[in-house]
Amino acid sequence: MSKKVLILSEAIGNGHTRAAEALVQGISHLDPSIHTKILEVGRSLHPITSKLLVNSYLKMVILCPSLWRKMYQYKQNMPISNLRKLVIYQLFHRKIECIIEQEKPHLIICTHPFTSSSVSRLKNRGHSFELCTLVTDYHVHGAWVHKEVDFYLVSCKDVSNQLMEMGIPNNRLIVTGMPIDSNFWVKKNKEDARKKLALNNIPTVMVMGGGLGLGGIKQIASELLKWKEKLQVIICTGKNEKLRRSLLKDEIDQHPNVHILGYVEHVDEWMASADILITKPGGLTCYEAISKGLPICIYQPIPGHEENNCDYLVKKGLAIEFSDLKKINNLIEKLLYSPKEIEISKDKIKEFQKNIDPLASAGSIIQILCKPSS
Repeated sequence: MSKKVLILSEAIGNGHTRAAEALVQGISHLDPSIHTKILEVGRSLHPITSKLLVNSYLKMVILCPSLWRKMYQYKQNMPISNLRKLVIYQLFHRKIECIIEQEKPHLIICTHPFTSSSVSRLKNRGHSFELCTLVTDYHVHGAWVHKEVDFYLVSCKDVSNQLMEMGIPNNRLIVTGMPIDSNFWVKKNKEDARKKLALNNIPTVMVMGGGLGLGGIKQIASELLKWKEKLQVIICTGKNEKLRRSLLKDEIDQHPNVHILGYVEHVDEWMASADILITKPGGLTCYEAISKGLPICIYQPIPGHEENNCDYLVKKGLAIEFSDLKKINNLIEKLLYSPKEIEISKDKIKEFQKNIDPLASAGSIIQILCKPSS
């Protein structure tokens, strides 16, 4: 009988489900007999509550970032309490037990701390199944930490160490990096990528703000457009249609070197065409860019997990951070007139790429499924 894997995500941001999709792709590549299914639990079971949460989260990180930072940092190095687990369960996952009983998976994988919390709660209350959690950042919050999780797949050794400090045994931790779509595994010629996308073959900067279109995109665009005669600018607003329409209304895309995009399916091709990526540090987006060998510049990380991602990437020499928009001019000058300075960042990325195995997460899942039952 083929094994069945249920992957539970949440539609808060875009990276958690993208990681789940990439994991499915990797598992199918290594063992097509394994049946996989992805479910965004909150949106499926309680769509109104889930939408309210996303909207509240957006308003808080935009209007009150310091308050969100305090909330995130409160006991961030401790596993969350049973009371908080109960609140998450009651708000978003009251019917999750029915889903698990219906699917009867051999393994459940969670790519979001909320789903990991509620499934762990069920396991603690006597339900029997194997549980794996995939952490999608370079730092781990206590909300991810549950003693009922059998295995953690983590992005780096730093996350593994943090989980051990919060009481997770080392034998439950597997450092795999992050699963990414196979399109990011393949190296593509920059000139060919530009030709395919009908872009000019000139120095190119790509701007992203994740699926929610955050990260000060409009301010960055305004600064970059000063260089539009010498520079090509690609701006991805994700699913933020309000932002996209606003940029179009400003008519900044009327220049042949400026391209305003909404949500794009083949972001790997756009990354392949770029020389530099300016973005907020979502864990998966940055891992994808690194896999493509694309230098990263970080602006306006979301307080909490993205600030921690930023610290990790900067410390490893994989990204630079700027808080002053005027420093964009220095960056563009380097790209146009001193490209050797950009090459230093590329060398750091090439060194890091040696440790990237895009199928490591999927391979670990298959090993978990194949191990003898205790």
